[in-house]
Amino acid sequence: MRLVDLHCEWLLQYATETTLFEPADYGDVPDRLPALDGYLLGASAAILSCRRKPEDWARRSDRWGTLGDMLARYEAEFAGRLLFGPEDLARFRAEPADSLCWGMLGVAGLDFLVREPADLDRLCGTFERGVRVFQLVDGPDSLLGGSVGPGDERTLTKLGLAVLERLLELATPVSHAGARLVVDVAGLNAHTLAGVLDWAEQDRSRIERLILISSHGRLGGLAPECAGMIGTTGAAHENSRRFRELGGVIGVSPGPPAVASTEALRETIEAIAAIPFLGRAGYEGIGIGTNFFGLSALLPEVRDVTRLTGWLARTFGPETARELGERSALRLLNRAVGNSGVG
Repeated sequence: MRLVDLHCEWLLQYATETTLFEPADYGDVPDRLPALDGYLLGASAAILSCRRKPEDWARRSDRWGTLGDMLARYEAEFAGRLLFGPEDLARFRAEPADSLCWGMLGVAGLDFLVREPADLDRLCGTFERGVRVFQLVDGPDSLLGGSVGPGDERTLTKLGLAVLERLLELATPVSHAGARLVVDVAGLNAHTLAGVLDWAEQDRSRIERLILISSHGRLGGLAPECAGMIGTTGAAHENSRRFRELGGVIGVSPGPPAVASTEALRETIEAIAAIPFLGRAGYEGIGIGTNFFGLSALLPEVRDVTRLTGWLARTFGPETARELGERSALRLLNRAVGNSGVG
């Protein structure tokens, strides 16, 4: 099994050695570099996230231009191996088993880019550039909705709702060949996530065109003391139930702050699996979003993709491990770039 990663910040490995980032903001990066050892062969595909720290975004006068520079670097590093549409998916499927990792482009933190209604017009160009995954909120000062930051009780804003509507306009209808869009709710607090779910449930056809994902970390703005566990009561559990019912895919991250140990990682996966996915209990719709550069520490047993896939196989058995490490995420990629539900 090769991992299909729901959240990889590949570019951050260069943060201390390139003008693409502000090196002073990324002193923690060198300690994370071992996590990428063997990544291009240990993973067959990944959502490649364009992410930078809030303080780095704050230094940028042309934020959309900065995003363009990040996309250009991904285009260079993954030349010929980016998933934009059905033809790319066909090439990916035809690759030998030991081919290098492919990628699907994502933006982590639209809140740093969409600061006024005029910015909505930029989303079309970003989609045409090949971005398929749009994370709504990644910082504490979002104008789109509340974050998981301490004390942030804000709800989905009018501008955040407008982003959802604009993304819906860009997505290809299911009846046509072409790309769909993925809305990433990672980083949303419970109130804002509930607002996104309200919007989706008002017209289920929206979920036929937009795919919901929580690519990494924990779902629904759980309190830090929950350490990534899906809640059994209250707003967090209700969000989890609604999200799974709508077919939302959850990417669990293998380290703190999402989980404090591999035992907590196992318990988190089991807790999510107990919540029906599209009416079916089990491991479907659960994947791995490694988020190695966003973890506060690397757990030795799962500190890179080779150890992680090995741990999955030992802990859950080969079939369940393939569902968690590969199949759920592959189905998402197929739906997003191939407009297909085929796994």
